[in-house]
Amino acid sequence: MIDTVNTGYMYVFLLDSPVNGIGTASISGSLLETDGKHDRSKPLVNAPVYLADAKDGCYIAAGLTGEKGEFCFFNLLTGEYRLKVEHDGTVKCDERMQLKIDSDGLQINLTAKLDNRKMVTTISGNRPAVHLNPLGRGISFDPNPSIDGKLNLISTEAFKRLKLEISDLSGWIVMTMDLDEVQAGYRDAFDLGNLEKGTYILEISTNRDRLSKQLILQ
Repeated sequence: MIDTVNTGYMYVFLLDSPVNGIGTASISGSLLETDGKHDRSKPLVNAPVYLADAKDGCYIAAGLTGEKGEFCFFNLLTGEYRLKVEHDGTVKCDERMQLKIDSDGLQINLTAKLDNRKMVTTISGNRPAVHLNPLGRGISFDPNPSIDGKLNLISTEAFKRLKLEISDLSGWIVMTMDLDEVQAGYRDAFDLGNLEKGTYILEISTNRDRLSKQLILQ
Protein backbone atom coordinates (compact mmCIF):
# COMPACT_ATOMS: atom_id res chain seq x y z
CA MET A 1 0.00 0.00 0.00
CA ILE A 2 1.35 3.44 -0.93
CA ASP A 3 -0.05 6.54 0.69
CA THR A 4 0.83 10.22 0.56
CA VAL A 5 0.19 12.97 3.09
CA ASN A 6 1.31 16.60 3.30
CA THR A 7 1.47 18.31 6.70
CA GLY A 8 4.17 20.90 6.09
CA TYR A 9 6.57 18.11 5.28
CA MET A 10 6.65 16.42 1.91
CA TYR A 11 6.76 12.70 2.47
CA VAL A 12 5.48 9.32 1.40
CA PHE A 13 5.28 6.33 3.67
CA LEU A 14 5.09 2.78 2.35
CA LEU A 15 3.42 -0.08 4.19
CA ASP A 16 3.30 -3.68 2.97
CA SER A 17 -0.07 -4.54 4.49
CA PRO A 18 -2.06 -3.76 7.63
CA VAL A 19 -1.72 -7.43 8.55
CA ASN A 20 1.96 -6.68 9.26
CA GLY A 21 0.99 -3.99 11.74
CA ILE A 22 0.93 -0.20 11.73
CA GLY A 23 3.26 1.34 14.28
CA THR A 24 3.02 4.53 16.30
CA ALA A 25 6.64 5.67 16.10
CA SER A 26 8.12 8.20 13.69
CA ILE A 27 11.43 9.62 12.49
CA SER A 28 11.82 13.23 11.37
CA GLY A 29 14.69 15.57 10.67
CA SER A 30 16.39 17.78 8.11
CA LEU A 31 18.98 17.26 5.39
CA LEU A 32 21.71 19.85 4.91
CA GLU A 33 24.21 20.12 2.05
CA THR A 34 27.78 21.27 2.76
CA ASP A 35 30.79 21.89 0.54
CA GLY A 36 32.90 19.47 2.57
CA LYS A 37 35.46 22.15 3.48
CA HIS A 38 33.60 24.71 5.57
CA ASP A 39 30.84 24.64 8.17
CA ARG A 40 28.49 26.50 5.84
CA SER A 41 25.41 24.49 4.89
CA LYS A 42 22.10 24.89 3.08
CA PRO A 43 18.90 22.84 3.05
CA LEU A 44 18.78 19.94 0.64
CA VAL A 45 15.45 20.59 -1.08
CA ASN A 46 13.28 18.08 -2.97
CA ALA A 47 15.80 15.30 -2.38
CA PRO A 48 14.77 11.62 -2.39
CA VAL A 49 15.10 10.23 1.13
CA TYR A 50 14.62 6.60 2.17
CA LEU A 51 14.24 4.62 5.37
CA ALA A 52 15.63 1.08 5.23
CA ASP A 53 15.48 -1.89 7.57
CA ALA A 54 18.93 -2.06 9.18
CA LYS A 55 18.91 -5.86 9.16
CA ASP A 56 18.00 -6.74 5.58
CA GLY A 57 18.33 -3.37 3.80
CA CYS A 58 14.73 -3.41 2.51
CA TYR A 59 13.17 0.01 2.07
CA ILE A 60 10.43 0.71 4.62
CA ALA A 61 9.59 4.26 3.52
CA ALA A 62 10.52 6.78 0.86
CA GLY A 63 9.83 10.43 0.18
CA LEU A 64 11.09 13.91 -0.71
CA THR A 65 12.46 16.67 1.47
CA GLY A 66 10.62 19.97 1.83
CA GLU A 67 11.72 23.59 1.38
CA LYS A 68 13.88 23.51 4.51
CA GLY A 69 15.25 20.04 3.87
CA GLU A 70 12.73 18.57 6.31
CA PHE A 71 11.19 15.11 6.15
CA CYS A 72 9.12 12.83 8.33
CA PHE A 73 8.14 9.15 8.35
CA PHE A 74 5.08 8.11 10.36
CA ASN A 75 3.51 4.79 11.36
CA LEU A 76 6.80 3.01 12.07
CA LEU A 77 7.00 -0.21 14.04
CA THR A 78 9.65 -0.83 16.65
CA GLY A 79 12.88 -1.95 15.00
CA GLU A 80 16.22 -0.77 13.65
CA TYR A 81 16.47 1.54 10.65
CA ARG A 82 18.99 3.41 8.51
CA LEU A 83 18.47 6.70 6.71
CA LYS A 84 19.53 6.86 3.05
CA VAL A 85 19.59 9.91 0.76
CA GLU A 86 19.99 10.26 -3.00
CA HIS A 87 22.58 12.97 -3.56
CA ASP A 88 24.83 13.79 -6.55
CA GLY A 89 23.70 10.69 -8.41
CA THR A 90 24.41 8.22 -5.59
CA VAL A 91 22.58 6.96 -2.51
CA LYS A 92 24.44 7.94 0.65
CA CYS A 93 24.08 6.43 4.11
CA ASP A 94 25.81 7.04 7.44
CA GLU A 95 26.63 3.42 8.27
CA ARG A 96 27.65 4.41 11.81
CA MET A 97 24.18 5.67 12.64
CA GLN A 98 21.55 3.04 13.38
CA LEU A 99 18.13 4.41 14.31
CA LYS A 100 16.70 2.13 16.97
CA ILE A 101 13.03 2.38 17.91
CA ASP A 102 12.56 0.26 21.02
CA SER A 103 9.19 1.53 22.24
CA ASP A 104 5.82 2.53 20.78
CA GLY A 105 5.16 6.22 20.28
CA LEU A 106 8.84 7.18 20.03
CA GLN A 107 9.73 10.20 17.90
CA ILE A 108 13.37 10.44 16.78
CA ASN A 109 14.67 13.80 15.54
CA LEU A 110 17.90 13.96 13.57
CA THR A 111 20.01 16.11 11.26
CA ALA A 112 22.03 14.75 8.36
CA LYS A 113 24.80 16.71 6.61
CA LEU A 114 25.98 15.63 3.16
CA ASP A 115 28.79 16.55 0.83
CA ASN A 116 29.99 14.88 -2.38
CA ARG A 117 31.73 12.12 -0.41
CA LYS A 118 29.73 11.16 2.68
CA MET A 119 26.80 11.75 5.00
CA VAL A 120 27.14 12.46 8.74
CA THR A 121 24.03 12.02 10.90
CA THR A 122 23.40 13.25 14.44
CA ILE A 123 20.36 12.59 16.63
CA SER A 124 19.08 15.84 18.12
CA GLY A 125 16.52 14.33 20.47
CA ASN A 126 13.46 12.15 20.86
CA ARG A 127 10.03 12.50 22.39
CA PRO A 128 6.63 10.83 22.17
CA ALA A 129 5.48 10.87 18.54
CA VAL A 130 1.99 12.03 19.50
CA HIS A 131 3.31 15.62 19.86
CA LEU A 132 4.10 15.71 16.13
CA ASN A 133 0.59 14.96 14.92
CA PRO A 134 -2.27 17.41 15.72
CA LEU A 135 -4.76 14.54 15.65
CA GLY A 136 -2.65 12.66 18.19
CA ARG A 137 -2.77 15.68 20.51
CA GLY A 138 -6.44 16.50 20.07
CA ILE A 139 -8.33 13.26 19.40
CA SER A 140 -8.82 10.31 21.72
CA PHE A 141 -10.96 7.18 21.66
CA ASP A 142 -12.35 5.11 24.52
CA PRO A 143 -12.88 2.46 25.63
CA ASN A 144 -10.25 0.47 23.76
CA PRO A 145 -10.62 -2.51 23.97
CA SER A 146 -14.38 -2.06 23.59
CA ILE A 147 -16.44 -4.77 25.26
CA ASP A 148 -19.96 -3.77 24.15
CA GLY A 149 -19.14 -2.35 20.70
CA LYS A 150 -19.41 1.24 21.90
CA LEU A 151 -16.64 3.69 20.98
CA ASN A 152 -16.42 7.31 22.16
CA LEU A 153 -14.58 9.97 20.17
CA ILE A 154 -13.40 12.99 22.19
CA SER A 155 -11.81 16.09 20.66
CA THR A 156 -10.01 18.71 22.72
CA GLU A 157 -9.18 20.78 19.62
CA ALA A 158 -11.13 22.04 16.60
CA PHE A 159 -10.81 20.20 13.27
CA LYS A 160 -12.36 20.63 9.85
CA ARG A 161 -13.85 17.69 8.00
CA LEU A 162 -12.86 14.58 9.92
CA LYS A 163 -13.01 11.21 8.19
CA LEU A 164 -13.12 8.00 10.21
CA GLU A 165 -12.29 4.61 8.67
CA ILE A 166 -12.17 1.19 10.28
CA SER A 167 -10.36 -1.62 8.44
CA ASP A 168 -9.87 -5.26 9.26
CA LEU A 169 -6.38 -6.78 9.32
CA SER A 170 -6.65 -7.89 5.70
CA GLY A 171 -6.99 -4.24 4.65
CA TRP A 172 -10.71 -4.22 3.86
CA ILE A 173 -12.55 -1.07 4.97
CA VAL A 174 -15.54 -2.19 7.03
CA MET A 175 -16.86 1.19 8.15
CA THR A 176 -16.49 4.80 7.00
CA MET A 177 -17.87 7.96 8.64
CA ASP A 178 -17.54 11.61 7.58
CA LEU A 179 -17.83 14.29 10.23
CA ASP A 180 -18.33 17.99 9.56
CA GLU A 181 -16.36 20.66 11.39
CA VAL A 182 -15.58 19.53 14.92
CA GLN A 183 -15.21 22.04 17.73
CA ALA A 184 -13.06 21.73 20.85
CA GLY A 185 -14.97 19.77 23.47
CA TYR A 186 -16.72 17.62 20.87
CA ARG A 187 -17.78 14.15 22.03
CA ASP A 188 -19.72 11.47 20.18
CA ALA A 189 -20.45 7.77 20.60
CA PHE A 190 -20.36 5.20 17.80
CA ASP A 191 -22.04 1.81 17.82
CA LEU A 192 -19.76 -0.87 16.33
CA GLY A 193 -21.91 -3.74 17.50
CA ASN A 194 -22.45 -4.95 13.91
CA LEU A 195 -18.73 -5.74 13.53
CA GLU A 196 -17.30 -9.10 14.49
CA LYS A 197 -15.13 -9.27 17.57
CA GLY A 198 -11.43 -8.96 16.81
CA THR A 199 -8.67 -6.49 16.00
CA TYR A 200 -9.10 -3.60 13.56
CA ILE A 201 -7.19 -0.54 12.33
CA LEU A 202 -8.93 2.72 13.22
CA GLU A 203 -7.85 5.67 11.08
CA ILE A 204 -9.00 9.25 11.43
CA SER A 205 -7.88 11.94 8.99
CA THR A 206 -8.34 15.49 7.77
CA ASN A 207 -7.14 17.00 4.50
CA ARG A 208 -3.74 17.50 6.15
CA ASP A 209 -3.20 14.91 8.87
CA ARG A 210 -3.76 11.25 9.54
CA LEU A 211 -3.73 9.11 12.68
CA SER A 212 -3.92 5.30 12.86
CA LYS A 213 -4.63 3.26 15.96
CA GLN A 214 -5.29 -0.37 16.76
CA LEU A 215 -8.88 -1.01 17.81
CA ILE A 216 -9.94 -4.17 19.67
CA LEU A 217 -13.54 -5.31 19.93
CA GLN A 218 -14.14 -7.94 22.61
